Parts: sequence; structure tokens; C-alpha cells
Amino acid sequence: MKRILTTIAATLLAFGVTAAQAAPEQYKLDTAHTFITFKTSHIGFSWMPGVFHDFSGTITYDPEDRAASSTEFTVQTESVDTFHAERNKHLRERDGLFETGEFPTAKFVSTSYEPTGPDSAKLTGELTIKGNTHTVEFKVQELAARKDPWGNFRRAFSASATINLADFGLTYFADNNIPEPKTAEINISVEALRQ
Repeated sequence: MKRILTTIAATLLAFGVTAAQAAPEQYKLDTAHTFITFKTSHIGFSWMPGVFHDFSGTITYDPEDRAASSTEFTVQTESVDTFHAERNKHLRERDGLFETGEFPTAKFVSTSYEPTGPDSAKLTGELTIKGNTHTVEFKVQELAARKDPWGNFRRAFSASATINLADFGLTYFADNNIPEPKTAEINISVEALRQ
């Protein structure tokens, strides 16, 4: 009987250790050190860069099973900034652009995370802008993961994707017979704090 109880206890202990090891890590974006940027063509001439200042997000990362990782981001579209006040006003207010009064947020919800190397992955998810939702794939690089000088454990990533502007109702240029940028490149640099 004692041997049976010992075996049961050892099994339960092993199960508990395995479960603890398998528990995914929860992260919250460090918004002071995370940057959501984009660039698009200026009517076929040069690049026009931009950034969103106001956003939030969470990451679930499983170091034992990276494919089980996931993320969600919400961006306040009013915070778009292309470093020019009048252009920012156009981006926020004009039909065919962000129309932030009617569509105050954009959102990304991941559907899969596919490791492609020891520190790289393909992140697939649903991006919603102006009520239009489409599947987008990000190329991800997994960067540093360790305690910072203040004792917080943080994990860093970079991610990039290209989207078709018309898919998301960003059609101002086409609607006005202006040589249009058809795509935008999104680049995200992330630092997230483990909770």
C-alpha cells in the first residue's frame, strides 16, 4: 500500500512539474519601447513614413511550444502621425482614409504562429481597419528575452508585413484619380513585460 501511495504521489508531482513547465507566459506591451510604424509611396515618388502613438496589446508566448503562442493588438487610429499637421488631419478625417470619428480603432488578432527557424516565425492573423477584416501574415524575428536592469523579465520581437490598402477601405487616392500608393509596409518593434 505504501508503495502504491508513493507511486501515485510521484506521478502527481511529475504531472505538476510538467504542467508548470508547459504553462505559457503572459506578456503586456511596454508601450514606451514598442513602435508601430508604416511607410507607403507618396504618389509614386518617395516614401511617406508614419507611426501610431496610442495602442495596447498582449502576447501569450510558450517557450516549450512556440506554435501555441498568440497576440492581440489594438491601435487608436486618431494617433496616426506622419510628421505633418495638415496631412495628419487629412488622414484622420477624409473619406477613403482612416475616418477616425467613425472607426476609432484598428485591431489585429492572431490565428496562428508558425516557427520557421530557431528565432523566426510566421505570424498569421485577422487585421481589421475601418470595419474591413482580412488575413495578414507577419514575418517575425524573436529577439532578446531576459531580465532588464530593473528586474522585469521582458521579451522582444520585430515583425513586418505588407497590406493592400484597398482591402481596408483606404481608397482616397484611387477615388480622386491620384496616382495611388497601392500597398503599405507595416513594421513593428516590440518589447513586452512578463506578467
